[in-house]
Formats: sequence, C-alpha cells, structure tokens
Amino acid sequence: MKQNSKPSNFKTSKPPNLQTFKPYCLTIAASDTSGGAGVQRDIKTFHDLGVSGLSVVTGITAQTDKKVFFSEALTVKEVKIQLKTILETYPISSLKIGVVFNKEIMECISYFLKKYDVKNVLIDPILKASDTYSFLDKESYSYMNNEFLKVSDIITPNIPELEKLSAQSISNKDELLSAAQEISQRYDCYVFAKGGHLKEQSTITDYLIKGDEVDIFPSPNKHLSEIHGTGCLISSAITAFLALGGDIKTTIVKAKNYFYSILA
Repeated sequence: MKQNSKPSNFKTSKPPNLQTFKPYCLTIAASDTSGGAGVQRDIKTFHDLGVSGLSVVTGITAQTDKKVFFSEALTVKEVKIQLKTILETYPISSLKIGVVFNKEIMECISYFLKKYDVKNVLIDPILKASDTYSFLDKESYSYMNNEFLKVSDIITPNIPELEKLSAQSISNKDELLSAAQEISQRYDCYVFAKGGHLKEQSTITDYLIKGDEVDIFPSPNKHLSEIHGTGCLISSAITAFLALGGDIKTTIVKAKNYFYSILA
C-alpha cells in the first residue's frame, strides 16, 4: 500500500483574493512587451484585486518602459473571433478598452458591446505612447472622437488626451473641468480626469465629472505622469472595483488607494 507522505499537520489555505465566485473582467488592449502597460498590466491588476481577468488582444508592440519601438494591429478577423469567443462564453461584469489602433477594430468592438449589452464599459482613450509615437491615424481618431466613445460608461483621459478630445487648452483646474464637462455631456458618461500632468498644483488632484456634478479626489504629493503604465494601472483598478460592486465614487477611492500602494 502506498503511504501518504503528507505530514499530519499539513493544511491548505486559500489565497486572500480567492473567492467562491470572482466576477469576470475583460481587457481589450494591445500587448506590451515590457509588462508595464496594456493587456499584461491589466491582467496583473485584475489578479491583485480578486477578479477573473480575460483578454482580447488588439495588436502587438515592442517596447520598454522608456520607448515604443514598434506596433502593429491584428486583423479585424482576429479581434472578432476573440470577442465572439469571450462574450458568448463568459458573463462580463466590467470591461476596459485601451489601445484600439484603427477604425475597423473600433467598429468591431462597438458591434459586440451592443450585441451582448455589456455594462460598465471603461475606455482609456490612449492616443499616443509619447510625443513622437501615435497609435491612431487621422481617420481613426475622428471615429473615436465622434462615434466610438459613445459606447463608454466612463472614460479616463489624462490631460493631453483631454485637450485633444475637447479641442481645448488646459493649464489649470478651471480649464480641466470645462473640458471634462463638455466631454461628459457629449458622450453621456462619467469622465475621470487624471490630473498628473497639471504642473500648477503641488499635489495631484483627480476629478470625476458627470454633467455638472464634480467630485474631487486629492492624492499624495507625487507626480507620477512620467512613470510607464500609470494610466493603465488606475484604469484597470477602476474596472476591477466596478465589477466587485459599489458606487462609482467608492470605486474611485479604492482604485486610487490600490494605485498608490503599488507605486509607493
């Protein structure tokens, strides 16, 4: 008879973030070879926060935490089969969209989100990786601005993205709020405006805007806008906490607490 080699005092324990049921969160984004942003960063965050992470890859990049050297979109057919497989199989509690590359991929995503009536859709409107590397051509940007962002429940632009989307210059709080309110009304969604690029303030302040309603979220005195992947990190944290339930304001507070615990 085979003897049991397990010690008599052996005990198993569940990881602290393991639940009987973990809601499904989907990220639709590009692959980042450095792991600091994109699909890789989102899946890490989902795991940390106790939700089941699923992914649809829109394209590949070759990058470090300092520079993007190459990017290429997958075909619409390749994105479509991923979306169809995931959305037919799993009940998605929340969803985050990052780099989408082109109009055709955005049209494909929009079709499936409407077909499956996906809720809690967050779009992080990533327009460029840096001042010299853009992910969207002129036609694709126009489609994002005029059509694609209408599928969102919340968008999470940084200040350069907010300036581009609103066609307004932003150098202070009042200009930030004006631009965010215009965007919120245009798409009928929440705007979580990240204030890390607003250099006039000694501390970082983020804002949640819906129409004329504004909520303010101060942060520790740390300017982190130059750190690779911070936008993906906070957006994926918001997505995870949306899936776990609770109101949007509580979700933001929890996401920011997680964000600073990672970057401290």
